[in-house]
Amino acid sequence: MRVINIFWLIIFSQLSGCQIKKQSGFVIQDGKLYYDSKEIALGMSIEKFTDAMGMYDRIDIDSSDVSVVKNYFWKTKLINVNKHSDNDYFTIIKMIRDKVTGEITEDTESYKKVKTLEEIINIYGQYDSVEEEKMNLRIDKLFIWDKLGISLSAYPETNIVGNIHIQTLHVTKYWELDLGLVKNFEEQNGFPLTKEVKEKRKQDKEHFEEAPKEEYKGKFTYNGNTINLKEIGYKGWDKGVKGLGIEGPDFDPPGDSSTSSRWIKDDYDMYVTLERFSNEEEFEGLSPDKVGKFDCIKSIVIWWHKTND
Repeated sequence: MRVINIFWLIIFSQLSGCQIKKQSGFVIQDGKLYYDSKEIALGMSIEKFTDAMGMYDRIDIDSSDVSVVKNYFWKTKLINVNKHSDNDYFTIIKMIRDKVTGEITEDTESYKKVKTLEEIINIYGQYDSVEEEKMNLRIDKLFIWDKLGISLSAYPETNIVGNIHIQTLHVTKYWELDLGLVKNFEEQNGFPLTKEVKEKRKQDKEHFEEAPKEEYKGKFTYNGNTINLKEIGYKGWDKGVKGLGIEGPDFDPPGDSSTSSRWIKDDYDMYVTLERFSNEEEFEGLSPDKVGKFDCIKSIVIWWHKTND
């Protein structure tokens, strides 16, 4: 009897292995990541990914200037607020004190974005102290598969992959980019471009160059639940979330963005975010009247925990 049980256990294990091998596209199964049946993992070198995905089409290197982060503290109220020089908002972070140990930690589900510091002071009063932290020059290295709609972010010195960005909606469909292809009012009337327009065009061109030329149209599987991104299309947010089985509160992201994204985090070293795009409230170039209705998965990003510590 024991021999028979062992026999069926071996058969079941082989069938389970075959099930992974037969699945195309990205597969997350029991905390492991696969692409077209080949196991991959964040923290591996880019060469391991090219073995599974083929050679990338191009490399994009982007460097950013030194940035500054200001941290404001309300010690008795256990409130921290930070402002990054690259952002136009302040982030409120509530802290929690452990009743037994007295240790203070962040409440990661309390993050809230506010436009001005004055709004925060009106709520909590004057802050107790402020600290300024300068961030070093950051260099981002992207390996881009244009036809697959995939880009990998890697450490420039080592080519170790930190994040995988799966583009399911091209940047031009959710962002009004000014690439200088159409003359604006100043150009039409012979006036020089303003500093603001020049800066926007520069940033928009960078965003455009960082994006793969095509959208990912393959499959994505999470613990046996598979969706086909090509089939669910540009109105398939609900269908995609339901198809992956990530509808409930276990997949709510931190903060109040559960309706605009989903969060898969069942492994410490890897987590996944699905971002949503809906143009229901757009009124200008991206309005439903001009481009049709969108309510879809904008991107799927697979993060390495180490890159976000």
